[in-house]
Amino acid sequence: MDSSGYQQPVVDTRLFDALAYLGLCPFVVGLLLQLTEVSLLGIDASLFFTAYSAVILSFLCGIWWGGALNRPGHPHRLALIVLSNVVALAGWVGLMLYQSAWGLPILAIGFVFVAWMEARLNPNLPGREQYFRTRSIVTYLVIACHIGMILLR
Repeated sequence: MDSSGYQQPVVDTRLFDALAYLGLCPFVVGLLLQLTEVSLLGIDASLFFTAYSAVILSFLCGIWWGGALNRPGHPHRLALIVLSNVVALAGWVGLMLYQSAWGLPILAIGFVFVAWMEARLNPNLPGREQYFRTRSIVTYLVIACHIGMILLR
């Protein structure tokens, strides 16, 4: 129930959940490309994986931005706005450093930070608990993919 006494409906998030899991596929493809030392359309596995990672990290930050924009009364609104920008920029730095030893760890830390902050700032609307439970699981799998990619490099 929000501050006005309105009960938020539970939202069917099956499509969003499915898309979240499908979003893991490029990470797995990147790992397989790295493992087999194959490039895809001339793009090496490291760039493939890192670029996709930066895009998804920025996407997650966009969800924070949208949450702050659409919920002006949210108690952590300013933090969501600022952190969405900081994490998105860190993702860009991780992408720029994709050939160094720092790019993937920066991105992995970004995903860890997103999971940690979402547990604390609760930017999510009521009624979407299933979706954010799915997103948490997918985020942990993405972090595991980053660890795997770091180990394969």
